[in-house]
Amino acid sequence: MTTLYIAPQHQKTLALNQLNDFDAIWNVKVDWFEAPNERRGGWSGVGRMSLKTASEASLGVFLKRQENHERRTLMHPIKGEPTFACEFKMMQYLAKHQVPSLKAVAFGQRNFNGSMQALLMTEELVGFIPLEQAVTQLFSEKRPTLSVQKTLIKQVAFTVSKLHQSGVQHRSLYPKHLFVDTLNVQDAVVIDLEKSRTKLLPFMRTFYDLSTLNRHSEHWSRTARLYFYKQYLGVNKLNLWQKFVLKMIAKRSSRKKTHKTAKKTYQGTK
Repeated sequence: MTTLYIAPQHQKTLALNQLNDFDAIWNVKVDWFEAPNERRGGWSGVGRMSLKTASEASLGVFLKRQENHERRTLMHPIKGEPTFACEFKMMQYLAKHQVPSLKAVAFGQRNFNGSMQALLMTEELVGFIPLEQAVTQLFSEKRPTLSVQKTLIKQVAFTVSKLHQSGVQHRSLYPKHLFVDTLNVQDAVVIDLEKSRTKLLPFMRTFYDLSTLNRHSEHWSRTARLYFYKQYLGVNKLNLWQKFVLKMIAKRSSRKKTHKTAKKTYQGTK
């Protein structure tokens, strides 16, 4: 059985490019943006392409394709389902809850000769760059004033807060998975939702995601990190519980960094 969804606003564009069925999208030639990686007993890769539109402009899209690349879920506890199916469902969920994220152009899956194939096409984030790249550029010459940093920090905190308020834990919230608009730093978008889950406990969402983001964020001072946390919570002053959670986040971040450094040192002596 083959399933194919095409976003209504992109149906004419895909038809114009002869990409309005699963076979056509699956077999189209694209330049790999990320070479296919093999894991979970299958493979998964992503490429970029440019589509013609009726207005003669072009639409940049990223096309992700995978085969036998699945994970077990509550609805599919034995065989699992394609990770792109999970990501597509999460994209729809976040759109419903107005969380800034990727926009789907098309999604499809099928069982072909005993192999589960899935594809996911998304709109290119024009003018956006990863947070880690934006920070590197910001600090490339000298440490910017806190007021300059705050503009970026505030919007990233807002997006992460919206994500968690929707009940979702990202589970891989690295700076490379948050994109910011280079032309308008009021915008920040969360991507790479394959591992994301809905979590009932707010503490779990906050603790694990912010620990990951804090651990992998370079350059930020303690003052800037505290500002992020307050903006994330939407408060001017932390209460006792919020202070406790912040200490737990800092402790976990520090412990993970120490473990990673020790592991690298050990491997270097082998």
